[in-house]
Amino acid sequence: MNAATQPKRNGRWILFALIAITIAPVLASYLAYYVWRPEGGKTYGELLKVGPVPAFRQAGLDGKPASLADLKGRWVLVMAASGDCQQACQKDLHALRQIRMAQGKFMDRVERLWLVTDAAVPSKQALAAADGARTARALEVIPLQGDVATGYYLIDPLGNQVIRYPRSADPVRVIKEVGKFLKNNENLG
Repeated sequence: MNAATQPKRNGRWILFALIAITIAPVLASYLAYYVWRPEGGKTYGELLKVGPVPAFRQAGLDGKPASLADLKGRWVLVMAASGDCQQACQKDLHALRQIRMAQGKFMDRVERLWLVTDAAVPSKQALAAADGARTARALEVIPLQGDVATGYYLIDPLGNQVIRYPRSADPVRVIKEVGKFLKNNENLG
């Protein structure tokens, strides 16, 4: 081998190395996505098909018309329950309050809504458990995904249903997850 072909050969190896370095990330991403499928994100609640909550008739406990549109621009934790709110229901209302309070500096971006699903008048104890939550009477079927009587919902500031939690959900895990929603979506609400 003579000295003139040596630089040519080195040049080819450098060219092949540059091509390999350029193609390697593309090839790795292809393999990672199509061969080793990534697992979906881990959420504690049930992610819902994101879409606006259809309008439904509701009224405040005083009989004046109310609407979810009144809460646009805020994250809303929604719970639907009978006006005859007994101990378990009051515990759920308290849990929603704690979830909101635990958000710290983001607390003001969260509103709570208790939708009363029947004609019963909430007791003073139930209203005390609600402690500042908006209360409204649902005058027709509540158009949220899933069984509204067994869970509570998070609605984003644009009026979209986002996630559903069962009433038996661990409040600490819900607090962490709602906090992530608020932190990751600071530009919303």
